[in-house]
Amino acid sequence: MRTNPSYHTPVLAEPTVDYLLISSEGVYLDGTLGGGGHAELILERLATTGTLIGIDRDPEAIAHAEDRLSVFGSRFTAVEGSFEDLTQILKGLNIPEISGAVLDLGISSHQIDDPRRGFSYQQSGPLEMRMGPAATRSARDVINTYSAEELTRIFRQYGEERGAGRIARAICRRRDALPLETTSDLSEVVSSIAKGPKATKTLARIFQAVRIEVNGELESLNSGLKAAVEFLKPGGRIAVLSYHSLEDRIVKQTFRAASLGCICPPDLPVCGCDQKPILRVLTKRGVKAGSAEISENPRARSATLRVAEKLQPDPAILIRFGDQE
Repeated sequence: MRTNPSYHTPVLAEPTVDYLLISSEGVYLDGTLGGGGHAELILERLATTGTLIGIDRDPEAIAHAEDRLSVFGSRFTAVEGSFEDLTQILKGLNIPEISGAVLDLGISSHQIDDPRRGFSYQQSGPLEMRMGPAATRSARDVINTYSAEELTRIFRQYGEERGAGRIARAICRRRDALPLETTSDLSEVVSSIAKGPKATKTLARIFQAVRIEVNGELESLNSGLKAAVEFLKPGGRIAVLSYHSLEDRIVKQTFRAASLGCICPPDLPVCGCDQKPILRVLTKRGVKAGSAEISENPRARSATLRVAEKLQPDPAILIRFGDQE
């Protein structure tokens, strides 16, 4: 039944679904539907009583996935929105709990390869980078209206770029003469500062930082993870695919905090918080793509899969998530 994955090739699809499916029945969630690759594999393995909810903020992705997965009929439901709004979405569908959730945090191949979306420094397009129409700002807004200090902050915080200050000041000098309108404009300014063999990596880090700022990706991840864990049924699993260290750190710290239980200081003789662990981490070191998959899909090289299982049946227990660095 597998269709042509021309829209986007899902990363680590088989191990993700192997970990995720605890039952062939129940309700599963794909919080980042994209081209529907993971969703299709899940639906193929579910019984006729199993269903899947797919969420994506990109209406183009929703339309593609609905067409691709139409063969599954009412067993598949697509919702346009962000997984950070998971609580409202599931309550609106009268779904009290889910058997599993997958979040693939990468940008789809379709989004990257479409110059109109403005995600790539490798081809010229408008400074856009919005993953969906709900985003309140574009990359053009960020690049042309943020102060040098604000640009430095996002380049350093979201791109982990050492030359953040110099690049931010160069952008401000350029836009004083003429606003930056295209990805080529931004690439030219960055390349005027970042030279040599590491220039390409600097471009990637700057574009990543702007994209994260435009879409509020890290804030969405924090709230979406918490909501997904709360809706998991006992024994249910959450699988998350991250593609850079900032995302992976949030996932790792969130899973760890929810699996530790007691949050009292180590020198306290008696536990005073009465907090119990609610997750069991199943992938201690994370799962990486093998050489065969990377050769077929180079974008899999940076992916890390982390999976956790719900232990605590009481959703009222407070989950304390670790501070994100």
